[in-house]
Amino acid sequence: MIAGPVAEQVFGVRSAWLRSWTMFSAIGMGVIDASFEIRLPDGALVPLDRFEMLGASRNGRLKRIESRDELASVIKRLCTAAGQGADIRVRARQAARGGWQIIHTDAENACAD
Repeated sequence: MIAGPVAEQVFGVRSAWLRSWTMFSAIGMGVIDASFEIRLPDGALVPLDRFEMLGASRNGRLKRIESRDELASVIKRLCTAAGQGADIRVRARQAARGGWQIIHTDAENACAD
């Protein structure tokens, strides 16, 4: 059990017989990291707390956004709660094996979609 990690990390040897050890290789894959801002009437963008805006528990279902469909649902709910003409900007990225993939930038009003 110890030989596998030592062989690879110390000597650079990779072998099917001496398997390496990887911690947390797929935990969090697909999870979405998102932040929200809302434009105030004076034009300033301020952080938007999705839990406060939607009256949701911080330990509830809204805590972890796991898919693009869930993100779209959260955005739709935020736009509805903010009212007609709201300007909400969303920055979101999704965890993938190759690194973070950008799925939403704050360049456009997410409520205009």
